[in-house]
Amino acid sequence: NPTLHTIKTKLIAYVRLSTYSEEDVKNFFNEYQRALSKYGICQAKYIYNMDESGVRVGCPKGETVIVPTQVKELYTASPENCKSLTIIETVCADVSPPIPPVVICPGEKIIENWIHDNLTGVEVIAVSQSRYTNENIALAWLDHFIKHVGAGPTGH
Repeated sequence: NPTLHTIKTKLIAYVRLSTYSEEDVKNFFNEYQRALSKYGICQAKYIYNMDESGVRVGCPKGETVIVPTQVKELYTASPENCKSLTIIETVCADVSPPIPPVVICPGEKIIENWIHDNLTGVEVIAVSQSRYTNENIALAWLDHFIKHVGAGPTGH
């Protein structure tokens, strides 16, 4: 039927408008280059990026649906009962392997059956009532980072 086509639906929670312009991004990287020069950081092995990513567990993905050709996007409600985790990943600019992640689970204590057999044992599993990084988790991440990159007076 020429009046129909397929599209993939999007969960409404994933719909976000970017508030950054191209100029904002250019300004950020100009300031970043100035900071690297100011502090004499000229080797990739001394540059790390740490970032948090939210992960929703048990949430459906978009579905492929047939709609009239004039419909370009279709949103479906995101269930409110999904579980959320935060994962902190850290990578080095020299493309060495990333350090093991820090996984932040909601709650007050770690439940034994949360730990999957595929984990290697070098990950950090932390809990937070808010599911977000707090001061204790930030310090645990810093200890984890120092341990895995050899940072310190004689290291990086």
